[in-house]
Amino acid sequence: MKHNVVVIGSLNYDILVQQDRLPEIGETFTGNELMLMPGGKGANQAVQCARLGLNVNMVGCVGNDIYGAELIKSLNENGVSVDKISQRGKTSGIGIVQILESGDYCSTIIKGANYLIAEDDINADLFIDRPLVILQSEIPDRLVERAITLARQHDCKILLNNAPARDISAQALSQVDFLVVNETEASFMSAGPVTSVREALTCAESLHQRVKDRVIITLGEKGAVLSGDEGARHFPAVFCPDVVDTTGAGDSFIGGLAYCLVNRLPLEEGIPFAAEISSCSIQKYGGQSSFPMLPDVAHALTQNHQRLFG
Repeated sequence: MKHNVVVIGSLNYDILVQQDRLPEIGETFTGNELMLMPGGKGANQAVQCARLGLNVNMVGCVGNDIYGAELIKSLNENGVSVDKISQRGKTSGIGIVQILESGDYCSTIIKGANYLIAEDDINADLFIDRPLVILQSEIPDRLVERAITLARQHDCKILLNNAPARDISAQALSQVDFLVVNETEASFMSAGPVTSVREALTCAESLHQRVKDRVIITLGEKGAVLSGDEGARHFPAVFCPDVVDTTGAGDSFIGGLAYCLVNRLPLEEGIPFAAEISSCSIQKYGGQSSFPMLPDVAHALTQNHQRLFG
């Protein structure tokens, strides 16, 4: 079976704590609720792609523990191909996520088996006759850059979500078709503030000079900006009346973009569609379990298509 999308990246088992606020240094604070569920940016993005009807092949590593088995099980249940996922080492990647009353979150990642992925796991066969590869930054940077090089050699489009933000060689970045970052990651990459739409537009135009095609900066409730050869443009956020948990919202957004790219829809349509998907995900707790299916969001794609193209 041909896979529309190859996702190379992390699989983390998430421990989510819902609490009113973060504790002060030295303080013991009582949380409200504990949730355990599969996550990791790579796995999350793979699941959202699959829930939108794409054929997805996930490449990564989990540990030889109960968490690894649960991570593979979740991907299987969501229709993601897992034949390229290896079990190595004792411990899977772990995400410790603190969800605040506002729905915002902060997290700490334990690398675990994500850093046991090897060069041999990323070979040319992954990219032959595949239209898109999705990468993040929760696996070793040398392997991200290896994937970029091989994908470019086989005319496979590259979507890089540089999260968490880290340095990428100029040569590798110049081969990336679509760079997607949030305001914090964009600020890291540009060494300048990204706290407003105006600053995001300026930053996106600057980053665009360093990639092959397009740059997207997501801004949460401020929407997103897109920069390409035609200039930079702002897209307002989709209104969401009930924000419960923003965990995985960025990954859900990536899945929506991937759907449009694979189906050769323009990003001017893809960004509002991805924003609608992301807004659905933040109305429930957790990552993968909160991601919508295509029938849940197909209306947004139709409406945006009609608005843009008549």
